[in-house]
Amino acid sequence: MDRSWMNASRITEEYENGVEEFLQFAQSKAQPMWGKFFCPCVKCGNGRRQTIDDIRTHLICEGIIRSYTKWIWHGESLDTADMSQPDDVTTDSGNPIEEMIRDLGQEGFEEAHAALYDNIEVDSKMPLYSTCISFTKLSAVLALVNLKARFGWSDKSFSELLMLLKNMLPADNVLPKNHYQAKKILCPVGMQYEKIHACCNDCILYRDEFAELDYCPVCGVSRYRPTNGDSTVLVSDADRRPAKVCWYLPIISRFKRLFANGEDAKNLIWHANTRKSDGLMRHPADSPQWKAIDRLYPEFGAEPRNLRLGLATDGMNSFGTLTTNHSSWPVLLFIYNLPPWLCMKRKYVMLSMMIAGPRQPGNDIDVYLRPLIDDLQKLWDEGVDVWDANL
Repeated sequence: MDRSWMNASRITEEYENGVEEFLQFAQSKAQPMWGKFFCPCVKCGNGRRQTIDDIRTHLICEGIIRSYTKWIWHGESLDTADMSQPDDVTTDSGNPIEEMIRDLGQEGFEEAHAALYDNIEVDSKMPLYSTCISFTKLSAVLALVNLKARFGWSDKSFSELLMLLKNMLPADNVLPKNHYQAKKILCPVGMQYEKIHACCNDCILYRDEFAELDYCPVCGVSRYRPTNGDSTVLVSDADRRPAKVCWYLPIISRFKRLFANGEDAKNLIWHANTRKSDGLMRHPADSPQWKAIDRLYPEFGAEPRNLRLGLATDGMNSFGTLTTNHSSWPVLLFIYNLPPWLCMKRKYVMLSMMIAGPRQPGNDIDVYLRPLIDDLQKLWDEGVDVWDANL
């Protein structure tokens, strides 16, 4: 089935006819629940069920997810998906598990964590049970964890589901029993993070020249919490709890992972190759600030793959009660190179840092941003070589 209509303008007859063909396909192939189907509009993202009439309205008003070229949520099998796509639409090919393992090896993972690499390679080849030909241990866990993240299941409910499935499957199945075991299997797939101790008065981060200190050189307060309220009690290093912690998720390795995906790498240069330039404000690249950067730094502006980032942060009460003074401050990065319908999607909003503590950082937030600024400075001054899967 031709799906070129998905990239057409929503006001054209081609797009309207394509929507009707999609709805007929969904009604004939998909299994509705209470008469409702998953809605693939950019607003619902196949995360909500709607009636056929509502889906038609959403697709006409909001548009369809253009990357949703295999209609797996509407009855189409991954093995028999229609591959008659136009040339400019990127489709998945090959074994995604093998590609994932290959990417891990390219990032130096194999040398640094050889044992974990061996484990994940073994899991990628181990059948879910002795006669299973559809799923391996790794692919099954990946599929289930993806559903957990997609529909917001709690850890407890996910563990209950795993236990139920394990009891349903043949006795020799290797499905993990709970969420903790599933996370251990997928641990090597995730990106690394840094847990950085901080002064409880927001004076310094215990890194670089302060990494080995036990007391803040500015205010003299201990790096660790007192044990049972008594600061004189001595405990081992492993049992000492830091007074305040900052979590940093290094951005360079995450940018490399973006460029290693062919579709994402193509989207990162959308502003230079596909954007419509007619003098109207359609994208941040049309803004005076973007053009001013290009004039001030012509070498930077000449390379469309150079990333333009936006930063946002705000505090939130992670415990959901106003009687608790604990606050968490996520620091988010937005990639403005992406098309406007993607750059604000959750998938592409990058959590770079989490500042947690008994009070907000206030004007001292620059202390916590130091690791992020160091990486940004490195990207600006030295640059980083990445593998561009779109070339």
